[in-house]
Amino acid sequence: MKTYLLAIIFLLFISCGSNAYKSSDNYNSEKSISTVATSEAAINEEETTKKSDEQPNEPITITERKLIKEGSISFETDSVDKTKKYIEDKVKFFEGYIAKEYSYDYTEQKQYMLEVRIPSQKFDDFVNSLNTVISSLDNKDIQVKDVTEEYVDVEARIKSKKDVMQRYSELLKHAKSVAEMLDIEREIGTLQADIESLEGRLKYLQNQTSLSTLTLTFYEHRTREFGFWSKIGKSLSGGWNGLLWFFIGVLYLWPLWIILFGGLWLLLRYLKKKKKS
Repeated sequence: MKTYLLAIIFLLFISCGSNAYKSSDNYNSEKSISTVATSEAAINEEETTKKSDEQPNEPITITERKLIKEGSISFETDSVDKTKKYIEDKVKFFEGYIAKEYSYDYTEQKQYMLEVRIPSQKFDDFVNSLNTVISSLDNKDIQVKDVTEEYVDVEARIKSKKDVMQRYSELLKHAKSVAEMLDIEREIGTLQADIESLEGRLKYLQNQTSLSTLTLTFYEHRTREFGFWSKIGKSLSGGWNGLLWFFIGVLYLWPLWIILFGGLWLLLRYLKKKKKS
């Protein structure tokens, strides 16, 4: 009887040990699954938080308008050389620079064309300073374009795409296969190209809003003496040259002269024979 009881107790002991081992395995497996789920939940929670940050409840407050100023002015001045020097001094005074410069020297007129870049906040003062050298205003065209909305939109899109690229970088660390890695890297490359394009557009807007462009065209009329004797000399010289060109033209038509003289000779011969008969 004692031997039977000992055998039953021994079997129960073995069964409890096996169940304990299985419970330990199940606990470790559940712990691993829980860890992965916790990591994924943390990533999802981080993405949700960042999305909520990207879409704030309060509207964006614009503290400064982004304006692009550009224009052109054409005028007559008493001396283009003095005017050019005056404009160069004013451009330095207003902390700008000359981007392009052209000069034209005609018989009756001398002209300059300057393209200047002036800080936007000093643009109006610079334009007003030109009244000193304007003798007669031909044309004045000043345009102002408000790009505040586009400027804010480009900034927001850059920030949003950088945040998305950061999340893709985090997902890349948790990728479990080569296919997942390639897909994520392809998305990151697309985002990087979009960000570079947007940053280029933002730099252009920053340049155009910080510096205004003004094209200045100014000229002076020249009064020259009639020059009677010099014009007579030019007319005689021109007439002689014209006569020489006339003879050259006649020589170019030598086939026509041969045909005409040949035809005339045949006509005279025919008339002479007809008269004799």
